Amino acid sequence: MGTASFVPQDTPHSLLYTPAYATLGYGLPASIGARIGAPERPVVCVIGDGALMFAIQELATAVEQRLDLVVVCADNGGYGEIKQNELDRAITPVGVDLVQPDWAALATAFGGNGTKLADAEELAPAIRAALAAGGVQLIHVPMALFN
Repeated sequence: MGTASFVPQDTPHSLLYTPAYATLGYGLPASIGARIGAPERPVVCVIGDGALMFAIQELATAVEQRLDLVVVCADNGGYGEIKQNELDRAITPVGVDLVQPDWAALATAFGGNGTKLADAEELAPAIRAALAAGGVQLIHVPMALFN
């Protein structure tokens, strides 16, 4: 939701987002489709850690297809939006805090490249570097860096 609200879109059809149903796992396969459908356009997939685990195997697809694709994994420790919805309704959160893999190592294991940010100021330069490097690039962004 933050991406749709705070990242300006100057070009039509430049943000793939499912606001009505917030389909978990949609972002990575949609980004692969966007890259294949418009190979001349750079693609950056911004996806939460919980949602990414729904389609993590698609990193292998992107590597197999030799795509240039940047994946920004916004890591809030699980299903942050669902957790907040539970808290807002005085429900004790259950099943929303997830075990986290080493995201950078996982991307590398699939044949891509992974990096983990240590500082919030690194985000924009990391995205620029990943776009320039080509191939499948995953940038692990611990959201705690932004608190």
